[in-house]
This record gives sequence, structure tokens and C-alpha cells, in this order.
Amino acid sequence: MKKAPLQQAKERFGGKEKLVDAIVGLIGKPSGITKDELKKKLKAQSNRKLLVLYERENTVKERFGGRDKLIAQLCDVKKGKQGKLDKDYKKHLEKLSTGRLLDLARRYNLLKN
Repeated sequence: MKKAPLQQAKERFGGKEKLVDAIVGLIGKPSGITKDELKKKLKAQSNRKLLVLYERENTVKERFGGRDKLIAQLCDVKKGKQGKLDKDYKKHLEKLSTGRLLDLARRYNLLKN
């Protein structure tokens, strides 16, 4: 039987606090918000959401080396044989969430499940 998210967080990270610290380490600090504010917002989320967020960010870091490299690979795939790319496409990708970027990576077969 699958364990509850609280049990998973305690087993894998030693508690919610350490899980939040691991997530902050992966995503860095978003612009316009302090690290303490980010931690406060993350602590208010459910354990399930935090585990999903950790897995998503960890996948991006392990498979692509980071969000910027994932965006670069998506741009390269979109260029195709012509080598042309709409100048606003990269800006569009930078605005998307990490989950949406991973969905695009799956669509372009950059990410095998």
C-alpha cells in the first residue's frame, strides 16, 4: 500500500522543513521575493504538492542540468532543419512553469518516462 505524503516526506527528507529546504535549493530564489518569503509560502503547501514539486525540479536538474538548459534544448528542437526560430519563442518559454516545460519536453521526445 502506498504511504501517505506525510510519511513519505518524513522518510525521504526527515520532515516537511527539510523537504522545503531541498526544494528551495533546487529552484533558487525567484525574482521579487525573498528566500524567507518563499520558504513561508512553501511551508503552507500540502506535503503532496511539495513532493510533486521536488520530483519535477529534481527531474529538470538531473536530466537537463537546469531550467535554462531545458529551455535551450526546447528552442533547438523547435528550430528544426531550417535553423530559424521566432524571436519571442524563448521569451514565451521562460514565462512557462517548470511543469509546462516538462510537458513540452515529453511532446518533443526529449524526456522519456
